[in-house]
Amino acid sequence: MMYFILKTLASACSGSQISSGKGDGSACYSTGLPTVAASSSELQTVLQMLFGILAALAVLFIVIGGFSYVTSAGNSQSMQKAKSTIIYAVVGLLVAVFAETIVTFALGSLK
Repeated sequence: MMYFILKTLASACSGSQISSGKGDGSACYSTGLPTVAASSSELQTVLQMLFGILAALAVLFIVIGGFSYVTSAGNSQSMQKAKSTIIYAVVGLLVAVFAETIVTFALGSLK
């Protein structure tokens, strides 16, 4: 449903304008937002690089958390902190993967 709404808004008005909802382009209002001159493939490339960097950071934090866990020497507070670091990094990695999947799907359906 969101696809059809976005397609109607995109086809009715140009640039940083939004339609009144009629879909005939008779009433376009400026949103005040800047326009983007990038194609969807350029946007997808930039977003893939961004998500790649986020995934690399998440893996780095998983390694740091694992090293902290191994070197905690049985200290329960250090072990808990290391476990939390690993859990948050895994959640961040999953969010980055799902975000890339959603963006790729959305850009693919708007073509």
